[in-house]
Amino acid sequence: MATFRKRNGRWNVRIRSNHHRTISKTFINKDDAIKYARETEAKIQRGLFEDLEQASQITLRELLIQYRDQETIKKREHGPELYKINKLCKHKISERRLSKLSVLSLKKFRDEMALTLGPSTINKYITIISVAIKFARQTLAIYMPHNPCDYIKRLKEPEFASEIITEDEEKRLLLNAPRSKASWIGLSLMLGIDCGLRRGEILKLKRSDINFQKATCILRDTKNGTSRQVGLSPRVIQEMLKQPLHIDGRLINCTTKDQFKFYWDQLKRWSDVNKTFHSTRHTFASRLAMKGWTIQEISAQGGWKELKILKRYTHIAPEYLAEKLKKNN
Repeated sequence: MATFRKRNGRWNVRIRSNHHRTISKTFINKDDAIKYARETEAKIQRGLFEDLEQASQITLRELLIQYRDQETIKKREHGPELYKINKLCKHKISERRLSKLSVLSLKKFRDEMALTLGPSTINKYITIISVAIKFARQTLAIYMPHNPCDYIKRLKEPEFASEIITEDEEKRLLLNAPRSKASWIGLSLMLGIDCGLRRGEILKLKRSDINFQKATCILRDTKNGTSRQVGLSPRVIQEMLKQPLHIDGRLINCTTKDQFKFYWDQLKRWSDVNKTFHSTRHTFASRLAMKGWTIQEISAQGGWKELKILKRYTHIAPEYLAEKLKKNN
């Protein structure tokens, strides 16, 4: 039922319903107030009323901060997302209230960011906004008729760069490894190329996790949030046995990513190789695929959960394909 009150020259309408919270709105003309009351009561009865009051009271910045503090911080690798959210909070689009966050405003934001950032980065920003809105709708129970990000076309991203370490580059890297003060740098290269281990997995690996007799080890609490057991190549086992014992039980005497990166960059300069350490995983997947390993075997060893991600790491040389065709004919 609607009631009308005139206050300070304006008409305030209050609509009460047993199945809905009280709705209040102010108009200059009484006729407008009456019309609004009738339309709103009809929508409430049919279950079609869109209550945007909460969405009109919270800005995108406030939502992003809530999402950051309640959800992002719980994620294992939350650093990159945390950085992007903090950057979004400084952009003028974050000043918009959720009820005013339109498809057009998001398109303008996307096009503006495209002047200085790459497609992949821009798509990540749009995805963060989209996920934050889903958080508002599902967790905070803030009504929004739709998620405007669903109508934003993502920018086309460039082809994923094929980066593997050639056998010649590997030889040069291993040849110069003994020059380094980091006695573990050569072993780390082997663990990446032969066994597909990530840098973080190498840094956390302890001797107690290694079974030298069976040539296996367990990688605990990996990037995917799970642990897995993997095999170790003969040369990796031999190099592991050469490593000195450390008080904390770690296999290698390196505790930070920055320290690891310093010695890896140094080895690259000595060897005239311009590849990231992560390219060892690309090399691992590509070499084993061309040696006849199945997708399941490569995935189990390397820890990939999704086939589409594994495909990005596997680069089959055209010479290999040509040789396969030759054999088939």
